[in-house]
Amino acid sequence: MTNIRTKTISTLLVLTLILSVFTVFTPQKADAVGFSTGYPNTYVNTGAGANDIVGVARTQIGYQENSGGTKYGYWYNPAFANQPWCAMFVSWCAAQAKISNDVIKRFSSCSVSVAWWKSIGRWQNSRYYGGSYTPQKGDIVFYRDGGSSAVSTHVGIMVGINGNYLNVIEGNATNAKVCQFTSNSSRTLTSSYVIGYGLPNYKRTVTEESSTFESWEVTADALSLRSSYSTSSSKLGSITIGNIIEVTQFKVNEGYLWGYTTFKNTKGWCALNYCNYIEGNIKGVYYQLPPTMSPTLLDMYVNQSKTLVVTNGLGAKFTSSAPNIVKVSDKGKMTAVSPGTAVITCQTSTGKATCTVTVNKMNINKNYTEVCAGEYTTLKVVGTNSKIVWKSKNPAIASVGSTGKVKGNKVGTTYVVAKVSGTKFRCDIKVTKTPTTYERFTANKKNYLRSDSKTKKKLVLVPKYKLLKVTKVKYTDTYTWGKTKYSGKKGWVVLNYYKYKLGTIGGKKLKPKAFLNKKKKSMYITTKFELKPKFTTGTVTFVSDDKSIAKVSKKGVITAVKEGKTYVRAKYGKKSLKCKVTVKNPKLSETSLDLFPAKTAALSVKGGTGSVKWTSSNPSVAKVSPSGVVTSVSCGSAEITAVKNKIKLKCNVMVVDPELESPSETIKVGENKQIVLKDFDPAKTTWKSSNENIVKVSSTGVITGIAAGEASITIVSNEVTLHCEVLVKK
Repeated sequence: MTNIRTKTISTLLVLTLILSVFTVFTPQKADAVGFSTGYPNTYVNTGAGANDIVGVARTQIGYQENSGGTKYGYWYNPAFANQPWCAMFVSWCAAQAKISNDVIKRFSSCSVSVAWWKSIGRWQNSRYYGGSYTPQKGDIVFYRDGGSSAVSTHVGIMVGINGNYLNVIEGNATNAKVCQFTSNSSRTLTSSYVIGYGLPNYKRTVTEESSTFESWEVTADALSLRSSYSTSSSKLGSITIGNIIEVTQFKVNEGYLWGYTTFKNTKGWCALNYCNYIEGNIKGVYYQLPPTMSPTLLDMYVNQSKTLVVTNGLGAKFTSSAPNIVKVSDKGKMTAVSPGTAVITCQTSTGKATCTVTVNKMNINKNYTEVCAGEYTTLKVVGTNSKIVWKSKNPAIASVGSTGKVKGNKVGTTYVVAKVSGTKFRCDIKVTKTPTTYERFTANKKNYLRSDSKTKKKLVLVPKYKLLKVTKVKYTDTYTWGKTKYSGKKGWVVLNYYKYKLGTIGGKKLKPKAFLNKKKKSMYITTKFELKPKFTTGTVTFVSDDKSIAKVSKKGVITAVKEGKTYVRAKYGKKSLKCKVTVKNPKLSETSLDLFPAKTAALSVKGGTGSVKWTSSNPSVAKVSPSGVVTSVSCGSAEITAVKNKIKLKCNVMVVDPELESPSETIKVGENKQIVLKDFDPAKTTWKSSNENIVKVSSTGVITGIAAGEASITIVSNEVTLHCEVLVKK
């Protein structure tokens, strides 16, 4: 089986396996136009897009343009054989790596390519231009022109990061060659020469194999293998976590995606909902997971409209159990018709999801209220979008505006009537001179008189235990604000820090508005967080909209279960508060490493709880310590796997030695030539001639013929010694 590429099934709405057709370069035509056809692509594709494009590019290091142009330009378009070819080199490598055109668009213009990456939302600015992204292996890096403008005129392929340096392979670079740069001062994370990066979505590329299959990794502790694609069919055996299975057929039934496979010589069906997709090439297969709906419980008022959010809802049909209470459109838009309860169902070919909707009766928010003379209070009719007509029985005592805003004019009693579609609601009004008084009780918190409850500009510090007269109250998400006067200044204070002493507003003792200690919470799988409600009344019960993502205890302790988003609600009486919970999987610090032998690199896992188990697929190439330190041993490739909270994370490691392109060179007296060394660090490389009277060599490997004869160039790079024999002719 080829190199593993993991796709988590929960992220797939529809998986379409696409085979792309690429232009194939023909050496016969190349010879006819007089350019070099050397450096054939000897790399064998694995299906891992980032590794494949870099692997192809490495086979081309050293290829040089001649008077006839390049094979890359001719491949792109015979008329472009002699055109600038850095972009066409990237396109050629993508085609040779079997990467589809919608993952890396074939292009000959760098600026046009930058516009395309931005148009599909897969562009990241470099750090010099305001970005924070660290490029990965297989990303496409773009450089600006020589002037001050950020217009791209050069491009390359990311191999990795070497400290602050970009490790890249580029066509039409130094001396119009394909070159690899590992420690070039103009190619750093913060260089102004680097504009940004195109991020190929390699998960969309599928390689063509000789057989028809898909590979999946089992993530359940014990996945049942059954005689048919049904949970009621007989159980033939079980497949334990971590096993890789090859699937040749698919069926959708009972809300599961079933795959036909063979395990330990037994053929049967298993539910792929409990597996991670790896790779494959089955053509024309379309499938989806069962739909999920948010919210699953909802309160509405008559004439109110809301649209359901459905995941995995391809081909969904919406129905209402009681259209006279709630009607629903083809796109999931609900409209409350009359009071009552209805169940909205979303049905797809793979299952259904439901939302229970309660439509509440139309009512006025207050039947009685008090307001001080010269102050305001607001009345509302909830449960309707119809026009409301407001009228005061005695405007001299309390007047009311068209929006329900009531003003106390003088001491006395009256009432306000709201008329809606022939229905009347009444609120009795008492206008008083007595404001509410509060006494501060929280000595550890400073409370300022502020200009208002929005800008919160501090006017003056209010001493503790100071009695204040409050004439008006406002609520925000977390605070109750009171309008008052202190030290000759008018403003607002936070009443959460005060204890009610005497007087009334609205005929009752005021209490702070209830809230949760978190409205949004991001968590890693298996971690916990305690949800704490403040200022609620009565018994509080906690529920999760989706227990498979996050579950919650009776005391409000949330436990992250699997990656996804849901709401956890704190219910008290007929009210509830909610917290949006986002659960993430642990992440590996690096997904690919390029190392020389006998070097180390530390890997770490962010998120989750407990220990990490590290393994290497090939310890003879790269071994890993229990703490995640990778040590390169010998040339080759290996895969480092970290298992945390039953989640497998993988990093591809490539170990390379410096290598001479050619063990011998022939030059003439007075001629200069570059010795091509592959996979090396220039900062750790020395060059020495055995006879400088015959041939000299520079610190970068450029040899110069001095006199006819033979000499040997010794190269020591990364503790590896190489020799290049040089013949100098007259």
